[in-house]
Amino acid sequence: MTQDPTPQEALASIQAARARVGETLDYPFGWDLAYGGMLALMVGGAGLPQPWSTLTLVLSIVALVFMVQWWRKRTGWWVSGYAPPRARWVAWLMVAVMMGLMGLSFWTRLFDGPFWAPIVAGALAGVTGIIGGRLWMRAYRRDLLAGQG
Repeated sequence: MTQDPTPQEALASIQAARARVGETLDYPFGWDLAYGGMLALMVGGAGLPQPWSTLTLVLSIVALVFMVQWWRKRTGWWVSGYAPPRARWVAWLMVAVMMGLMGLSFWTRLFDGPFWAPIVAGALAGVTGIIGGRLWMRAYRRDLLAGQG
């Protein structure tokens, strides 16, 4: 008969398993490109006139749903971007940048701003998504190694 592990041993085993998950979270760069493209479409499309702004919003949300489904099928789970402590700060920083870029995009549609504002906002949102996604994953891996997340 084997003896059940102590609570400390069980906790140590869980923390070690979490750390191993962080080591195996390799994903293709295409994910970053798709995420950046989805954000570029969402932010840049917001500055377009109707019905195009609505269409780009719907398409970007559908793309995000497919991305989440792909990730879940590949890994078996999904993590809220705001849940892990260190990664949460990366997510909130990205939200702040996206809100500023959304304002730049709306400038054209709502206040007769220059035609190029949504294009620039969308391009910057895409780059932010690519870089921010990698930074988020790095922070998430650190959270897992520290036993958080």
